[in-house]
Amino acid sequence: MLLLTLACCCGCPAYYGFPIAAQYPARAALPEQVADLSLRQDDGSAEAAQQLESEVRQDHWLAEDTFAGIYATSDGKRVTVFGGTGFRLTPEADADAEITRLSERYALNAPETVKTGVRGRHERCAVGRSAGNEVVVCTSVDHGSIATGVFTRLSVSDSAALLDTLRGQIVQPEQR
Repeated sequence: MLLLTLACCCGCPAYYGFPIAAQYPARAALPEQVADLSLRQDDGSAEAAQQLESEVRQDHWLAEDTFAGIYATSDGKRVTVFGGTGFRLTPEADADAEITRLSERYALNAPETVKTGVRGRHERCAVGRSAGNEVVVCTSVDHGSIATGVFTRLSVSDSAALLDTLRGQIVQPEQR
């Protein structure tokens, strides 16, 4: 009986609390280079990123920090990434809500659930269109942040993997 009591009183809160403690608080910073992608810093890209960051702030008004950037490769592959940090109690529902929010803008098809391998992190990807081109939109949400990427010239699985790489470079849990 004592073991059952200890498991219920200590085990359950630890099981559900660990992802929260590991993922929140977090900070975000856009690196100049991620894999073969370079952060575009021309006037047009900077203005578009600033507008996008402003939209993120409006749509996620409890965000502690927001970020947005446009990356490109030398062969023309383009990635737009945006999101924010801050406590999220329901990351799975937040991932669904973000894809729903972006559905009209990108004419998204039905989203796919992507396995992240990280407890408490939920990811969705959907194929859509932007300016006449096919894009993949992926969003990844955990208890400390949300990161969304819009990818050109990539498959869904490649987009999901690249978002994971970008997220790992942009969003860092704060050390306590």
